[in-house]
Amino acid sequence: MPQDQALAVEQWLSRLDPPTRTEVEQVEQVVTAADPRVRRAVKWGRLTYSLEGNWHHWLCAVAVSKRARRLVFHKGALLEDRSGLLDGDGRYVREIPLAEALRQGDGVADLVRSAIRHETDRMD
Repeated sequence: MPQDQALAVEQWLSRLDPPTRTEVEQVEQVVTAADPRVRRAVKWGRLTYSLEGNWHHWLCAVAVSKRARRLVFHKGALLEDRSGLLDGDGRYVREIPLAEALRQGDGVADLVRSAIRHETDRMD
């Protein structure tokens, strides 16, 4: 990871309260373990993951607000969700509460791999 991206990630993480940061770092371990080509950076105010730095076709992101902490899948509507984890009914995005993502690590890893398979698929 380039130095500036690593610094931006560390700054983003440092803004989180300790329990939330721990949760985010644990989810990151699941996401990055799904495929060694997964990269991270802060994009659009979120900790975002892509395949080999292809940010145009990002895979998923951690979104943290005062009300919720979620793992958001950009093309979630296309993914094979065998574990039934994804929530949402919008045209593209689906999400999982971070706490649930931690409990269902294998299912999240499957979703990341599915997101990789659908990385450049277009939505109709």
